Amino acid sequence: MSNHRILSIASVNTRFVLLITLFILSIAGCSNEKQTPHQATIVVFGTLVDITVYHEDAKQANLAIQQVEQDFHRFHTQWHAWERGGIVSKINAAIASETPITVADSVKQFILTSQQLTRQSQGLFDPGIGQLIALWGFHSEAWQGPPPSDQAIQAWLAHRPSLLDLYFEGHTLRSKNRYVQLDFGGNAKGLAINMALSSLEKAGIHNAIVSIGGDMKAMGLKNNQTWSVGIQSPQSPSKILASLHLNSGESIVTSGTYQRYFEWQGQRYAHVLNPNTGYPAHSFSSVTVLHPDAITADAAATALLIAGPNDWLNIAQKMGVDHVLCLTETGDILQTPKMASRLKMR
Repeated sequence: MSNHRILSIASVNTRFVLLITLFILSIAGCSNEKQTPHQATIVVFGTLVDITVYHEDAKQANLAIQQVEQDFHRFHTQWHAWERGGIVSKINAAIASETPITVADSVKQFILTSQQLTRQSQGLFDPGIGQLIALWGFHSEAWQGPPPSDQAIQAWLAHRPSLLDLYFEGHTLRSKNRYVQLDFGGNAKGLAINMALSSLEKAGIHNAIVSIGGDMKAMGLKNNQTWSVGIQSPQSPSKILASLHLNSGESIVTSGTYQRYFEWQGQRYAHVLNPNTGYPAHSFSSVTVLHPDAITADAAATALLIAGPNDWLNIAQKMGVDHVLCLTETGDILQTPKMASRLKMR
């Protein structure tokens, strides 16, 4: 029997730091009409992407998966902040030169959606802080320090660029602040997941799950049963802290300080930066959000990680997310009542 104490909007004292990793658990039991699983694993967005489809026609399933793979590679080029030739790179160049740029409607809508999430998060989620990310060195694949000087951070804060500095005239994008540099690392994976599920559905697939670095969204069922997702401990990878059933159309996303960081003179600096201070978030080690929209879940997980124990619940309410699990760096877990009702503690 588990000795963890479960509280809604309270803590489970685990006394060790947990790495929240989401993965698909095998589901016990049999189904009378089992479909064959088809799976592909690729490396894109700097992480592992898993696409799992349950479908009776192998050719149709594999073609649908291949299309998603191709879409992901194109998406990476277009939306990576530091990939030359992509739309984000072109927008950043236009902003820096104080030149307007015309964008496609899909790009405009994603920026408008992201701006709404920025407002709801009170600026904690803000894709306009690309310069700050570069200042800390998190725009590259190697993170080794040293951290930027206090003077450099204060200089950036003096301009305080934000996604909210952008505005549209039709489909022409302009910025009121030339220091804005876009980096959608906080919610682009959510957009990619939504697009992947839409692509699979158009290809006639009705049962699938797509995971990008552990952030995932489900469609349909796994052999007539809901998808089971587990949260495991890094100290004991075979042990599950908690599990839940992911229904069709639900997304689950985790943001953590354990994923990307560097250590300098005995101190760890995580890649999730607080736009209001210019420094890394350090209160939560991870935040998991369950929500129908992967973009919202992705942005909210980032914002709540920055908000920390004192403000996370307020920000969650403003962002319209009510299934949240937070892990502090001391090993305590804070959760909303609705998330507590979905989780099965082990």
